[in-house]
Amino acid sequence: MSSDYSSDYEMETHSDSPTEERAPRRPHKSGRHVREEPTTLTKLQACPFSVSCFRFQSCYEFCEKVANVQFYHELARLFVLHLYGAQVTLAGVTFTLTLESISLATGMPKIGEPWTKRQKVDRQHYKPYVKLAFLRQLKRVFPFRYLKNEYAPLTKLIMKYFSCEGRFSRLYAYHIRLLMHFTQVCMMNIPYFICRNIERMTALVQHKTPEQQFNSICHFALVKILVVPQLDLHGITWDDFISRDFFRASQGPSETRFEIGEPSH
Repeated sequence: MSSDYSSDYEMETHSDSPTEERAPRRPHKSGRHVREEPTTLTKLQACPFSVSCFRFQSCYEFCEKVANVQFYHELARLFVLHLYGAQVTLAGVTFTLTLESISLATGMPKIGEPWTKRQKVDRQHYKPYVKLAFLRQLKRVFPFRYLKNEYAPLTKLIMKYFSCEGRFSRLYAYHIRLLMHFTQVCMMNIPYFICRNIERMTALVQHKTPEQQFNSICHFALVKILVVPQLDLHGITWDDFISRDFFRASQGPSETRFEIGEPSH
């Protein structure tokens, strides 16, 4: 079904230079990608089709956890900076990032086809989701408006919870592959996708300055969802963990700089 091609983690920053993409973009309110997951279930619950799709693929429980967790930006930054292989040690506690730890913490099954953001999708699989008038205009990256209207709300929610680009103006092959999963066309291993996504993000972020890092970090809620149950195994409370000197001594940008919200589109 697919083949690999080379790209950076931040595929959203590259362009195939179609006319559509050279047009001036609307200014973004915060001036950065807002990669935080939703803090409420309001928009998800307003779309019964999406709720049904997420429930069928055992992903709705994860969305509930995202809504209930109070994520901490500096935790995600430090988690990514100190991640080597499948382990990260923070404040004297070692955590694991594996398919098993992601599946256990989120409730999402580690079954289906392994998939990453680097892979392609056969053109035939675009047809159910893309408007007929735009099928011949498709590039590696294409405008969100090419998507059929009935799939737009589901796609935006997938992007908010699972791929976490932070903006919704453009789509890639992996968005079609995610749609195929949630519309029951072909199962995809979501914990695998997320794990590979974090690994690629780590490789990028570890070479950036603190001021640059938050523009590339995502999965803020997911990181805390991964950390808390592993703290429980050590008999450590969240309040005890996060109050340790390790976090007070971190050199990251102030937590108050970052506002929770949604990008303007």
